Amino acid sequence: MLGTQAMAADPDWLRYAAAFAPLLAALIAGWIAWRTLAQRREADRRDQWWKRTQWAIGLAMDPDFSRAVVGLVALRHLAASDLCTGEDYELLDKIGGAKIDALPLSEESARRTAPEPQVPGHQAAGPEVPQAAGPPVTTARPTAIPVTLKSRGEQVLASSAGTAKVLAEADRLVSFVVSQRGRQRGREPGSTPTR
Repeated sequence: MLGTQAMAADPDWLRYAAAFAPLLAALIAGWIAWRTLAQRREADRRDQWWKRTQWAIGLAMDPDFSRAVVGLVALRHLAASDLCTGEDYELLDKIGGAKIDALPLSEESARRTAPEPQVPGHQAAGPEVPQAAGPPVTTARPTAIPVTLKSRGEQVLASSAGTAKVLAEADRLVSFVVSQRGRQRGREPGSTPTR
């Protein structure tokens, strides 16, 4: 009771509180404005990151090898950003894996549907007609380029240098994304770091 009587008896504290109230209100309003601005800036950065990611995905899925390599390299660079979330890592992992899966399948299907090479002057059916003496005609057999996919622990054969380069870049993207996801899980509260 003595404390409340002393406060009621001394009206000076009210004058001090009234004098600092506008300053306190200005500080709270300033903090709210700063937080709003910081959130808006982060949302704008994230929006620009997503636009660049969409552009890179479009390039990565391009059938032209040189454009696909540029897209995959850009995706790996974008995955290193602090704006990349766990869901984004999953998406980039699936994109890299889809590119790896699509390349050998497209080459296999192209080989299966390609018409058999015809030797000039040679008929497919009918009696064998002797040809004039000359240099033998050989059909060029595509060379297979081995590509080691570290993300899958396997080796695949690419039929061209362009395909090999795209496979290698897609594998680098998947490996990088997997490592980033592991780091992100280690930083989450309540999780144990992965080593």
